[in-house]
Amino acid sequence: METRFATLKDVAQAAGTSTSHVSRALRGDPGVNPDMRARVKAAAESLGYRPNIAAQMLVSAQSSTVGIVVGEPLNPFHLQMAISVDQALERSGFESVISLRATDDRAATAEASRLLRIRMGGAIFIGTPRKTRAMGQIAQQLPCVFLGRGGAEKHVATVDVDNESGVKQAVEHLIALGHRRIAHIGGSEEIAAKERTTAYKEAMLAAGLKPNVYLGAHDRVTGRLGAEALMAGTTKPTALFAANDAVAMGAMDRLHGLGYRVPEDVSIIGFDDIEEAASETISLSTIRQNTDDAAREAVTSLRMLAFESPPVVRKILMPVSLVLRRSVAPRVGRR
Repeated sequence: METRFATLKDVAQAAGTSTSHVSRALRGDPGVNPDMRARVKAAAESLGYRPNIAAQMLVSAQSSTVGIVVGEPLNPFHLQMAISVDQALERSGFESVISLRATDDRAATAEASRLLRIRMGGAIFIGTPRKTRAMGQIAQQLPCVFLGRGGAEKHVATVDVDNESGVKQAVEHLIALGHRRIAHIGGSEEIAAKERTTAYKEAMLAAGLKPNVYLGAHDRVTGRLGAEALMAGTTKPTALFAANDAVAMGAMDRLHGLGYRVPEDVSIIGFDDIEEAASETISLSTIRQNTDDAAREAVTSLRMLAFESPPVVRKILMPVSLVLRRSVAPRVGRR
C-alpha cells in the first residue's frame, strides 16, 4: 500500500493559512507573526510533515547538497575515496548524494547535467571522466572538483596525486633490491594510468634498463592476463610494478596459479594502498595515497569555487609514500 506524505497544502489547511505563509514560517522568515509561526510548526509536527529538499533547492541560491560521482564503482580505491569524501562533506556541513552512473566520459557529462537540473550545489568527481575536454565541459556547468588530473584548463579544479614521484619510488626500490627485469602492468585510457606508465618507462630508461609493458584496464582481470603474458615471454621479469592495487592482486593470484612464489620468484608493488593490501594474506607493498587528506582538499576546493567571489580554482598535488610489506624481496639466483 502506498504511503501518502503530508504536503505544504495539508499544513496550510490545518493551520488555517496560505501555503506561502507556511513556507515562510518554516523557513524562519522574521516577517511572519510569532503566533502564526507557532501554529504552523504545531500543524506540521502533528501531520508529520517533512520539507521537500528538492523544492527547497529550487528557491535557494546555494544548495548545501553535493554529488559524489564515482567513475569505477567496482574499483575498491574509488569506493574508499568516496567514503572519505562523504565523511569530509559531512564534517563541513554538506549533505551528499552518491552517483554510480558516470562509467564513461559521455555518462559523466550527462550526470553533471542531471545534477545541475536537480540543483546540486556542486559535485566531486572520482576517477571520471577520463578526457580533459569532458572535464572542461562539466566544470562550465556547475561547481565541481575532479579527484585526478584535469589537464591545463585554468577553470578546472583538481586534487591529483603525484604519480611520477610514486612510480619513481617503486621502481628505484626494486632496482635497489637488485632487480633489473622489472615489468609493468598498467591501464590504458585512464589519465592516471597513462601517467604511471610514462613514469615507469622514464624511471627504467634513466637506470639504463629496458621497459616491459602490458596494458589493459585498471582491474584484477588485467593483472591476471598481464602476469600470464609476461611470464610466458622468453625473458621473465623478476619484479612487477602494477598501475594499482587491484591489478597487482590479480597478478599475484595468477602467479600463484602458474606456480611462482611472491616474493621469492617475483616481487610486486602496487599503487593506492587499499584496505585489502594490508591484510596478512596479501601483504602487498604499494604506493600509499591518503584518501582522507585528498578528500579534505577536495571539499575545501569546492567551497572556494562555490562561495568565493570570484571563484578560486585550485590545482592540488598530493604527496605519496612507499609502504613496504611482504610482496617484495631482494633478487636472488640467476633467473
